[in-house]
Amino acid sequence: MQPRLHPFHLFAFALGVAVLQRMPALPDAGLCLFLMAVSGFLFFRYPRHGMLPAFFFGALFAAWTASGVLSQRLALSESGSRGEITAAITDLPQRRQDQWQFEAEVIDSADFPALAGRRVKLAWYRTNAVLVPGNIHRFEVTLRTPNGVYNPGGFDAEQRALQKRWAAQGYVRHAISAEGHRVTIDRIRDALSGQIRRQIGDRQARFVSALALGDTRLLDDADWEILRRTGITHLIAISGFHVGIVALSAAWLVLAVYRVLPTLGLRLPQPKAAAWAAIAAAWAYTAFAGFALPTVRTALMIAVFMSCRLLGRRCTVIHAVALSMTAMLLWDPLAILAPGFWLSFGGVLFLVAFMPGQSGSGMLRPFLQAQWVASLGLLPLSLGFFGQTTLVGPLVNLLAIPWISLVVVPLALLGCLFAGIAPIAEGFWHSAAALMQWLWVLLQWLQALPWSSRMLPEAGLPALLLAMFGVCLFLLPRQVPGRRLGLLLMLPILFPKPDVIPEGQLRVAMIDVGQGTSVLVRTHRHALLYDAGPGLPGGFSRGESTVLPALRALDVQRLHRVVISHGDNDHAGGLAAIRNGIRVDHIEASRQALPKEIPYRECLAGDHWQWDGVEFAYLWPVSRHAGGDNDRSCVLSVKSGQRRILLTGDISSAAETQLLERYGNELNAEIMLVPHHGSAGSSSDPFIAAVRPRIALISSGFQNRFRHPRREVVARYRSHGALTVNSVETGWAELAGTPTGWAWTHRSRFDDRRYWLRATPEDAVTGY
Repeated sequence: MQPRLHPFHLFAFALGVAVLQRMPALPDAGLCLFLMAVSGFLFFRYPRHGMLPAFFFGALFAAWTASGVLSQRLALSESGSRGEITAAITDLPQRRQDQWQFEAEVIDSADFPALAGRRVKLAWYRTNAVLVPGNIHRFEVTLRTPNGVYNPGGFDAEQRALQKRWAAQGYVRHAISAEGHRVTIDRIRDALSGQIRRQIGDRQARFVSALALGDTRLLDDADWEILRRTGITHLIAISGFHVGIVALSAAWLVLAVYRVLPTLGLRLPQPKAAAWAAIAAAWAYTAFAGFALPTVRTALMIAVFMSCRLLGRRCTVIHAVALSMTAMLLWDPLAILAPGFWLSFGGVLFLVAFMPGQSGSGMLRPFLQAQWVASLGLLPLSLGFFGQTTLVGPLVNLLAIPWISLVVVPLALLGCLFAGIAPIAEGFWHSAAALMQWLWVLLQWLQALPWSSRMLPEAGLPALLLAMFGVCLFLLPRQVPGRRLGLLLMLPILFPKPDVIPEGQLRVAMIDVGQGTSVLVRTHRHALLYDAGPGLPGGFSRGESTVLPALRALDVQRLHRVVISHGDNDHAGGLAAIRNGIRVDHIEASRQALPKEIPYRECLAGDHWQWDGVEFAYLWPVSRHAGGDNDRSCVLSVKSGQRRILLTGDISSAAETQLLERYGNELNAEIMLVPHHGSAGSSSDPFIAAVRPRIALISSGFQNRFRHPRREVVARYRSHGALTVNSVETGWAELAGTPTGWAWTHRSRFDDRRYWLRATPEDAVTGY
């Protein structure tokens, strides 16, 4: 008997969930419930036309769920507040140098009563404390509503907060007391991971812990970069294929036991026992993987297949995929926001749809064809999510999939099974680590090849959909006429239309780097970066996480000049990551702004150059000894015909006065970067009057501790007729200078608006 629901109904439901994620706002939750009831009635009343009701039911269900999650967030009126919470540590806390990043479930709080029972994301800086999953602590914290920066090609932290159901994020001020602990799966995973590290060392343990327990905390950025460039990130931290192997091994073990003890069949038939064992083993291993999305998908598919077998019903692969996808989305429709959802189910669907029959063709040919279909089919999705494709990935996977899944993973798991017998466990773990190291040497060599991977600029949703259709067309049987035209449909995503700036014109973009500064100026053939955003040595860097992805999204492959206005971390901290990630021809900075090991030329008033008909000139500092660090900021003027920009760094009113004395009304500029993020000690009234900006760009962080920009400063600019543009409100903000004036080309929080982005409070626009 066929399942009652047609797979197309289930895929229509999933499509509705996906389309909802493109919406800028959510409908009322009560209206969603009413329309869900109407859609359900229409589906069962008119089953032959059930795809449309299923689609609307999926969209409405996702909207209702998301509305509930967003309603649990810390209110903006309480954001930035300080108080005490009692919370249990969940997941696996991550330590980098002297700081922790971890999730916690709030048990009780007199200061934040609405957060009881909800999850928060916390950081704890400069501490030697030891955090263990399940431990309950009383903390004094500062909490904010979930927020993040928003730029082309960048990571969407607010989407991540929605998906993870974080009601707030913040940091621990200090721990008050320990309140006991809970026994959880994560606590067991952490203990086993610690045992692996103690017995074989951190470097050898990093892949063993990842493959056996889904614990990737020991993998550093360099490791992840190699995995991305060689295309095997899907095999690390437990892939769905590993779950299938565990389930199959459990079923085989049961069959072996039944051969030895055939009388067991009198109590429970052998096929049913094997099915139950496969289901139990799959879900147990999924739990030890931290319920990672690919493992949940595989466990659901195994449960569907085996349930059909237990019930005596026929179930095809396409039914299993559709049912498992629907079950996952009914449990958590926000799972569709994760790239892993699309890559996981997409890979299976491509194999189901485009793998030809392989009767009597041996094992090698089907394996090679499956690798070809999966690699080509997932190419558009990989480019859409990550902007990167690996050219050696298909070849690497031919070796890595069987090597890791059939050799390394079983050894790592056997070590965990014998964890109570240390010498035996250590032997298995050492063997798994040694075999993985052999493969790792090959991966390091391959990723170093100049053609191993390619970064591509952001192409957009239409190009992605066109490429997906083209892949499907090309993978059709050879007898289908016109199938090769599918390759032409992939050209827009592989070779996006370049962003051409006419000769003599320019573009200026304020990159959203939080509390810091980074401005990109582009001409016809050149690019200049003014400041690099914040970053810490060996730690988090906006240069790496924000500026570089934005440059790649715009297809900026080379920075002809980087100007570091002065040495403060929020301006210079991201430079190291930028130098490592993109070609930089020249660096210029104020005196003592950068370490001696970085070659740079000091900026001085009077230095000037011209690119593509656009003039660049330093107006400040006039000498190497002009004032303190902030007042030595490189002040850069950019002029294209009647269009003029003034980039001011962190100069104070004292430097502004000297600039006025030196240049007077020649300071006039249509666009000005507001000095020192809008602090009270800068942006004097005479200075604003001399510059007469039409647009005042303010680069600041959400509810930053410096209270930038100050309300009175913003009011001062507006009193002079300037439009104030705060990165907190707009995200990435880019303008194009043309002979007739300035035009907005992109403001990410407005143009790419999604329903999960925080509302902008009045304070974020006008200051405190």
